Amino acid sequence: MKTLYFDTFSGISGDMTIGALLDAGLSLAFLKRELKKLKLDSYSISVAKVKRQSITASSFKVKLTGKQKNRDYAEIKKMIKASALGEDVKKLSLKIFEKIASAEAKVHGTSVEKVHFHEVGAVDSIVDVVGSAIGFKKLGLKKFYSSHIPTGSGMVKTSHGMMPLPAPATLLILKGVPLKKDKTEMELVTPTGAAIVSAVSSGFGAMPSIEVCDVGYGAGSKGRSDGVPNLLRIVIGKTAERGKRLFVIEANIDDATPEELSHALATAMKAGALDAFVTPIIMKKGRAGFTFSILCEPDRCRFLRELILSETSTIGVRQYEVDRFELSRKVVKVKTIYGVVRAKEVATPSGDKRFKPEFDDVSRLAKKNSVPYRTVYDEALAEVEKR
Repeated sequence: MKTLYFDTFSGISGDMTIGALLDAGLSLAFLKRELKKLKLDSYSISVAKVKRQSITASSFKVKLTGKQKNRDYAEIKKMIKASALGEDVKKLSLKIFEKIASAEAKVHGTSVEKVHFHEVGAVDSIVDVVGSAIGFKKLGLKKFYSSHIPTGSGMVKTSHGMMPLPAPATLLILKGVPLKKDKTEMELVTPTGAAIVSAVSSGFGAMPSIEVCDVGYGAGSKGRSDGVPNLLRIVIGKTAERGKRLFVIEANIDDATPEELSHALATAMKAGALDAFVTPIIMKKGRAGFTFSILCEPDRCRFLRELILSETSTIGVRQYEVDRFELSRKVVKVKTIYGVVRAKEVATPSGDKRFKPEFDDVSRLAKKNSVPYRTVYDEALAEVEKR
């Protein structure tokens, strides 16, 4: 899986992002062609190779060639939706701009649709957001991770006057994102940069295990007084394919009755567990016991941990992350002489198909028709395989 890692050792902005993408192999000619689909005028773009502390980087700049107007979020959204850009690019661009709009609306006490974009609504920021989405798609990037974000300190001049750093909107955009202390008195993260990295990144911290394919450096426009190069580094590479991120919550129990465990299993499934099961084990001192296990989505972990502690006799649980790899599947309906039966149709990696009639339907029809379960099952399987 092709993955991008944002190494934000000196922050991130929209122009730094595009500069880094161009430095990593994105074609400037392609970017220009795609941006024309926006029907946005009065600007030109340029790229130059620069050096920051002997590191060669790409500096991306947008130059206004005509009078620029303020735009509200509704107008920007309409512009992107009406463009001839690919649907994936449109979707990501809107997702990034929605983050900015929501933060600006909260800061200035207005509705999202009526937010007037000054700094971030200018032509250069529209180009930065949409251009980044174009670059991500063109380079085939599927996963994104980032280091912790340094925000800088001090004050910044905006169209609304002087603002503390991180700027109020930037800080709201980065809600839930791990920040890193940096005493540098300059703006290291712009609202556009914050929106891009927070909209696409699925994790923040150390670089994941990755087979490096390309590295790109995007240069910031200002120099730092502390000697740190004002650069954004992106690392593009291949990571092992991951399955769906799930969690296992479990506990070893040696003092519960079968009835209690059965009740706890049923309660867990009703409460949103994807699976729940009990495994016989031999515990310390040779005592027979059970491992009570639950498989669940990340957002159900806390609730299901508390459920195990409430519904069983354990005094502690453990939790760990797992990857679940699934075959493509869909549910089909088939008519049998006994009634309609649903069945799972599963596609294997080789392209073969497997079918499995649903237990509940088979059991219900077997009872209704006073025939053995296997009779209905075999009839349903034969009918579904004819399809």
